[in-house]
Amino acid sequence: MLPGGSRLNAELHICRTVCRRAERATVALGRMESVPPEAVRYLNRLSDALFVYSRWASHVTGAPETLWEPNQSSSGLAGG
Repeated sequence: MLPGGSRLNAELHICRTVCRRAERATVALGRMESVPPEAVRYLNRLSDALFVYSRWASHVTGAPETLWEPNQSSSGLAGG
């Protein structure tokens, strides 16, 4: 799913993006210093939960969702 549909849905996707950034930063820090593995696991699960919450918000509010289709160009035409 792509972000959008409603403001709540978009804001939950922003929260997920920030969480994923924190996860990547924690993994990078773990290459230099000791980081509890639970920290990375927690951030990963939190980002998953935020994705599910955004889907739930779309469902509850009746907001349309856009499927991500990796084989289509940004113009929506196949073959790019």
